[in-house]
Amino acid sequence: MASSSQSAEKVQNAKLWSKSAHSPVPSQNDVSKAHASSLPSLDLNKIEVRINSLEGLYNRWRSLPDQVKARFEEKYGRIATLMRVKVQIPALKAMLSVWNPKYGVFSFNDIDTVPTMEEYQALLGIPYSTQNRIYLHLEHRQTWKRLTHLLGIPSEEAKSKETIKGNTHGWYWTYLEKRLDQYIQEKQWDQASVALALGIYGLILFPGPLGIVTCSAVEVFWTVERHEINPIPAILAETLLTLTYCRQQGKGSIKCCSQLLYLWIISHMCPMETKGLTWYLDQPPIEKMTWLVISPKNEQQWWERILSFNSHDYCWRKLWTSGQLVLIGTGGNQSVSLIGVTGYTSYTPALVMK
Repeated sequence: MASSSQSAEKVQNAKLWSKSAHSPVPSQNDVSKAHASSLPSLDLNKIEVRINSLEGLYNRWRSLPDQVKARFEEKYGRIATLMRVKVQIPALKAMLSVWNPKYGVFSFNDIDTVPTMEEYQALLGIPYSTQNRIYLHLEHRQTWKRLTHLLGIPSEEAKSKETIKGNTHGWYWTYLEKRLDQYIQEKQWDQASVALALGIYGLILFPGPLGIVTCSAVEVFWTVERHEINPIPAILAETLLTLTYCRQQGKGSIKCCSQLLYLWIISHMCPMETKGLTWYLDQPPIEKMTWLVISPKNEQQWWERILSFNSHDYCWRKLWTSGQLVLIGTGGNQSVSLIGVTGYTSYTPALVMK
């Protein structure tokens, strides 16, 4: 794993390349061969997708005044919309079956595809002051101090309430939401917004064991709140890392922002359902996509849909991402470095640019 200083240097040297400026990247044939070699069989019955119950969090969001919701979105983007996304778990499992861990792409038929930072950013609309100011993972030390500053919890209480589940440290959301309820009851809307955003970061964007907001999620949110970093690279990193781990092991638990990955899947894999949607600046794509009705499907039906595409009819880019500049290389490399909360990875958007 690269050191934090090396990763930071790559990020600081990031530059936008034109599509014609990079040297050749692996061909579809190369990717397909790599995908077929030395991977264990994938047992989808041994793949878990655990998603936190969000009904209570969403009800608290609905109780906020409209002007408070508007200020929340100005500060944190459209992350609250993720609470309304109904994920079809079979879709995630079916896509995992075509994940190529060597090249970090979904590879099927003559198609290589992968979510990009720019697509995730277009969906969430998270504001940030500097594009390359990102999360750099450091060893967690006394994260309870961060929690104390964020939510106004007494130091000793925050420290004593920290729990350990397996190798994960954090706090039960049932404990933290009491602070949110207090702020809502007292109409302390700024503090309520912070507590709500922390819940979304801990239960949706960077999920850990069910019902727990991990120290890692608190650390990311702290850097967002205090240093205005862009969390999108870390969100995407966790997605790629968990897909790679599960595919290499042939089993495991998909631990990432499942709601965001699912929205990306249906935006590319459900052209008929999304065909009638028109994107306007005052109607963000994520809002419209949560209204879509996708007929429930099992893994086999999703698998058949995936295999029905070829490079000519696959939806490569949505209207809401047209004209975007895409970062396809950093530090002179033909890949983009990504630092998550559980590890470091990179991906190669040049493979999937059409």
